[in-house]
Amino acid sequence: FELMDTMARHISSALLNMRLTEQLARSREMEIMGRVSAFVLHDLKNHVYTLSLMAENARKYIAIPEFQKDLVDSLGSTVGKMKILISQLKGLPDRQTLKRAPAGLLTLARESTRLLRQEQLAFSGEDARALVDAEEMGKVILNLCLNALEASPDGRPVTVSAGSAPEPFVRVTDQGGGIDPEFVKNGLFEPFKSTKAKGMGIGLYQCKQIVEAHGGRIEVKSAVGEGAEFTVWLPGGEG
Repeated sequence: FELMDTMARHISSALLNMRLTEQLARSREMEIMGRVSAFVLHDLKNHVYTLSLMAENARKYIAIPEFQKDLVDSLGSTVGKMKILISQLKGLPDRQTLKRAPAGLLTLARESTRLLRQEQLAFSGEDARALVDAEEMGKVILNLCLNALEASPDGRPVTVSAGSAPEPFVRVTDQGGGIDPEFVKNGLFEPFKSTKAKGMGIGLYQCKQIVEAHGGRIEVKSAVGEGAEFTVWLPGGEG
């Protein structure tokens, strides 16, 4: 009886461990799904922002035929991207899923931010070429510019520059309030941490993951009261 009792205890313990392991796996799956959903929500938030800009501009320029055509094209493109996000609900890209092709970084910066207020953006530098997934890298540039515009006082432009020394780069500089050095060191690129009261803490983490999937890196220079400078460095060459 003692042997049977011992065996029963071991079997009970093993079954309990199996159940706990299964529950833990399910919890991790739910956590991963929640984080993926947060990334999708962040991208949808940016698309909604561009749609709101279209609606605002439409009140002023809807009677202009050229604007009407551009509006329809932009609406179709934005809605298409939103549908893809909703249907895919996939994780962040990696080296295998990126669709890379040679692209001019300054041209890409202009294209990815064309729905933002152009009078608040100042472009400079050379159209340095790099091998990138234009859609994913466009997300990075758009996120950095949106953050910079939110941080900048009214009337102060955000500078978007590109170059190739010593490697291809694109840089976004604002004249806002800057970022606390401690947060730059320990929280800036961490998911679900943000300096904004209503921020989700997703954008910069997403940017970092996309850039690193390209084999690149993001550098930050900032001081409280002196604005912030984000530089995306990408591997040199086009092949």
